[in-house]
Amino acid sequence: MRSCRMATMAGTALMMLLVACDKETGSGGPPEAAAAVPTATVTSPPEPPRAPDIVVDASNVSIGPDRVATGELGLTDKIAVFLNGRAMIEGSTVSFVAMRSAKPSHVGAVVAALRKAKASGAVVKSDARDGSTQTVPLSFKTTLADCTTVAWIAKDGSIDVWPAGGGKPRGVTKGLAGPDMTLGTEAMRKQWSSCNASEVVVGADDVLTWGLVFDLARAALEASGSRVSVAVLDNAASPGHKIVLP
Repeated sequence: MRSCRMATMAGTALMMLLVACDKETGSGGPPEAAAAVPTATVTSPPEPPRAPDIVVDASNVSIGPDRVATGELGLTDKIAVFLNGRAMIEGSTVSFVAMRSAKPSHVGAVVAALRKAKASGAVVKSDARDGSTQTVPLSFKTTLADCTTVAWIAKDGSIDVWPAGGGKPRGVTKGLAGPDMTLGTEAMRKQWSSCNASEVVVGADDVLTWGLVFDLARAALEASGSRVSVAVLDNAASPGHKIVLP
């Protein structure tokens, strides 16, 4: 009996030893865990290039984070510094915002700077008289048909309309609340009735605000039967004289 017990104990010890060896060598054990698969990093696609935000008000011209005071000499060149070589400027139509309180020359400086930066055109956004935001497309053409309509607001609020090649202007006296846009539109209609030009040249004396020039351009674009689809800004027109664009 004692021999049997000893044999059993020896057999048990042998089995335990074999199991221990299996654990050390991994023989017969579960397969090693597969290496963790790295998770791919999801990155957002880069934003497409865009032109800097341009805003014109009575005191400053903002180009992205940069500002140029409107009272500085050489305003056009100083604005152009922040536009030259920027994305979506050269060869593009650039949109910008002009507050009604800005001077016509301030808006003209932005347009001239965009031309220097080789933009192909511009769209100016401003508040209309009813408070809604409207747009006026601007052309950078350097030549005009002689019959092209020109509309200019003088410092006394009167409106003069004449052909771009020069000629006697049609005068519209100031209304009770400022320039008479209704009669001004009628004067423009008479001028463009015999002309196929799609442009209208608009401008105003610099003692006035950009908002009036914007209203005049919108009146031309919105007039019933209008052939006008784009405006050309001129800050130096003289009623009755030929328009010479830079």
